[in-house]
Amino acid sequence: MDLKRTNQDMMNKDFSTIKADAHLKEAYSNIKKNLEGPPHSPGLVVLDNAGKYAGVLTVDDLMKELGRLYRDACDKPGRKDWVEAFFSQCELSGIKKVSEIMSGKKLSVRAGDSFEKSCEMILYQKLHLLAVVDEGSKPVGIVTRRKVLVEIAPRMFK
Repeated sequence: MDLKRTNQDMMNKDFSTIKADAHLKEAYSNIKKNLEGPPHSPGLVVLDNAGKYAGVLTVDDLMKELGRLYRDACDKPGRKDWVEAFFSQCELSGIKKVSEIMSGKKLSVRAGDSFEKSCEMILYQKLHLLAVVDEGSKPVGIVTRRKVLVEIAPRMFK
């Protein structure tokens, strides 16, 4: 790994965004598209009403919400009628806003920061996606844990 590289050199400039006040149903649709084709990103960069970075919404965030819904619908595993209660909860969750379950609210890096800083944040914070922002807090790219693995693993496994 070349320690002199910046996030500008390493970030993916092809990323999807969503507004913080969008519904989870729309977010799921966008994440599903991301996973099926380019950019193959594990989440979305969330924007506030001014177009500035607000957080990220990842597959993990959606899975945590599904887990919460399951626990609300079923007080213990093996309950026979859990599926109906679960899907009833899911319909209600579809109208929730992205801002209610997004993560990474204060976690971002600048394009001029070292890529090493992004690697450290992703590894320490166990992030799937890290937003790269400009001086005005507008997203300009993302660094994913996949990128960190691709850059670090060859050095680990020489």
